[in-house]
Amino acid sequence: MAASALFSQPADGVGLILIDNPPRNFGTTELALRIIDALQAAAEARCRVVVLASDRPGYFIAHWSLQGIIDGQRAFPPRTSHKPRQPTVFDLIETTSMVVIAANNGQAWGGGAELSWGCDLRIAAESATYGQPEVALGIIPGAGGTTRLARLIGPTKCMEMILDGRPITAREALALGAINKVVPDDRLREESIAWASHIARWPDWSLAACKRSLIDGRDLPLEAARRQESQIFQSVARREDAIAIMATAQARYDAGADSYEALGLPRRPG
Repeated sequence: MAASALFSQPADGVGLILIDNPPRNFGTTELALRIIDALQAAAEARCRVVVLASDRPGYFIAHWSLQGIIDGQRAFPPRTSHKPRQPTVFDLIETTSMVVIAANNGQAWGGGAELSWGCDLRIAAESATYGQPEVALGIIPGAGGTTRLARLIGPTKCMEMILDGRPITAREALALGAINKVVPDDRLREESIAWASHIARWPDWSLAACKRSLIDGRDLPLEAARRQESQIFQSVARREDAIAIMATAQARYDAGADSYEALGLPRRPG
């Protein structure tokens, strides 16, 4: 059975990409290409938020195909010059203007964990696990496990995770700040789409600008990052559609609305 990444639109402005590569959803070049195609379909459908989930019970992506790594190393000689690195599905997820949410239903180790780290937000089922076990195979994480993960949880815990090799639970990942939410197993898909639907309420230009300012600025010195943040702020704040939204909110304040009502924010239960 061929690897697949099926795109659908379960809600307004929301795309759902279901990945499947039996039996354990190993990451492969074919699966990566299918995900890229599905992301393109989501962009063409003008989705603002995309949920990347698994259609294979127990596995988000078990890890990257070991045979694929072996074959890739044997097929291509070591680099003898500093050629530019070719963009990957991990990079595309990071650079797309859409917000991408990784929904982990089970095992996300190695390249599966790294695919999660490359997404903008992460939600997991209670039974899910994350791991960087590459050290046990005589290699290192090669798609973000020593870079993106370190930026999420800090170098101390990242070093522990990649040297220890053992997976961590979803709750442990949440406590470290590696993921955003943990939900009951039987509610993962529902909660993921609901969260995506909430975020997709906001203007596409605002979502894209928030993402760009954070990602592009995280590796800059603070002063340079602040200049860039200010430039991005000015570029969206002068938009006529943004000005219209702000004027409407101000009118609501003037009419006596509180901040939830004025800004159009749903009140949290309880």
